Amino acid sequence: MMMAEQTLQDIGRALRETSAVDFVRASLKAGYQAYFPEQAADRLVDDSLDQLAASQAQGVDAHQLADTASRLGRLSFHHGDASFWFNRVYHHYKTELKPQVDFEQLDRLIAGRRVLDYGCGSGYLAHRLARGGYTVLTTDVLDYRYPEARDLPFVKLASPSETPYGAGSADTALVQAVLHHVHPPDLPAVIRGLARMAVTVLIKEDTYDLPADLPGLVDTLARQPLLQAFLALPRETQFQALVVIDFFANVIAQGVSEMNLPFGFRPVPDWQSLLAANGLPVTRVIVSGFEPGRMHQSCHVWLVCRRGPDGAGGG
Repeated sequence: MMMAEQTLQDIGRALRETSAVDFVRASLKAGYQAYFPEQAADRLVDDSLDQLAASQAQGVDAHQLADTASRLGRLSFHHGDASFWFNRVYHHYKTELKPQVDFEQLDRLIAGRRVLDYGCGSGYLAHRLARGGYTVLTTDVLDYRYPEARDLPFVKLASPSETPYGAGSADTALVQAVLHHVHPPDLPAVIRGLARMAVTVLIKEDTYDLPADLPGLVDTLARQPLLQAFLALPRETQFQALVVIDFFANVIAQGVSEMNLPFGFRPVPDWQSLLAANGLPVTRVIVSGFEPGRMHQSCHVWLVCRRGPDGAGGG
C-alpha cells in the first residue's frame, strides 16, 4: 500500500464507526445488485467490510489496515485479473455503461462544445464526450487512462494547483468527484485555475449535511431511501460514511492505492463560499443523491458555476 499514514488513520477511525460501516454496507449492496449475482456480491461486500473493520477493532492501526487492504486486493478482488467476475463486469460498467449515463446527464448541462475533463481518471467519459461531438481536453495527477482514451489531448499535472491549459481553453470544465481529493491548501489555486480555463464549471461532489431548503431535495428524498437513511445519520457519521465509500471505491474495488485521499468533503454552503471567494460563484445546485444505477453510490450534488465578472478567477 502506498497510502499516507494520516490517510490510513482517517480511514481507520471511520471503520471504527459501526453505523457508518453499516450504511456503507447497505449502499454498496444497493449499487452492486443491478450488475452482479446477488449472493456473490453481498458476500464480497460483507467479507471485505468485516475484514476491514476487524483490522481496526482494537484501535486505529494504519499498518494492519494497509495489510488488510492489500490482502483484499490480491485475494478477494483479484486486482490485475481481468477475467475475475467482479473485474469483468466492473470494466464493462466503467467503460460503457457509466460513460453513457454520464454523457446523457452532462449533455443537458454543458455549455459550448469545448470541454475540459479535469481529473479525467480512466478517460472513458472524455472518450464518450468526444464521440458525442465535443472537443475534449483531459488532465489528471495520475495517468491511468484506458487505451481508448489515449488519443485525446492530455496533460499530467505536476501538482494539483498547476493550470494545465491556457486561459479560455474550454467553454465548460467538468470536475467530477475531484475536489475532495485535493489538499485544502491547494484548493483556492485549483479553483482559480479552473475559472481561468473555462467560463462554466460543472462540479460534482460527495457531500453531507444537506441544507433542507436545497431545490429538489424533497423530491429526491421521496425517491431515494438511501438518501433518507444517510441524512438520518448524525453529521459526523455521514462524513465517516463518505470516507469509507471513497476508500472502498477507489482502493479496494479499483485498486488505485496511489490516489490522493485527504477526504476533503464539505457541506454545500462551504463549497459555495469557497468557490465564490475564488471566482466561481455557484449559480445552481442539483441534488443527485444516491443515484440508482451507480455501482458506488454516494451523496452527490452538482454545483453549476460560472466565472466571476473579473474573468480571472479571483485573487
